[in-house]
Amino acid sequence: MAGVCGCCGALRPRYKRLVDNIFPEDPEDGLVKANMEKLTFYALSAPEKLDRIGAYLSERLSRDVARHRYGYVCIAMEALDQLLMACHCQSINLFVESFLKMVRKLLESDKPSLQILGTNSFVKFANIEEDTPSYHRSYDFFVSRFSEMCHSSYEDPDIRTK
Repeated sequence: MAGVCGCCGALRPRYKRLVDNIFPEDPEDGLVKANMEKLTFYALSAPEKLDRIGAYLSERLSRDVARHRYGYVCIAMEALDQLLMACHCQSINLFVESFLKMVRKLLESDKPSLQILGTNSFVKFANIEEDTPSYHRSYDFFVSRFSEMCHSSYEDPDIRTK
């Protein structure tokens, strides 16, 4: 919880504290697994908070992309993927708008590694079978972006084919 004074941290909403706790001091350490389990349990126990959790993760991811803190971006997407897999049966519609917003942000990036991260997350999302699919979501951006990526002109063939 860097940037929050000790006396005010307890006043923050619980979902924000849980989300903040999944991020380690050093992004090289990766996702804090014990805290991710707590966040997942909280999301499953209080599915009405899933939209707020998604919005807050989206806010953090946007900030980290803007500040070029790509280690934290990877951690945020890993957390989103885990939440998506754990909570997809219960209340995916509450969460999916924030999730797709974050995937879009990654696909709009100039960095191929972020585009690949966004693509992999979208593939995981696309493989989830919904009981009642929502067709109101607009996938036009994703179709056009993935088409552009197919015709990529990156010099490095490894990046171009990922």
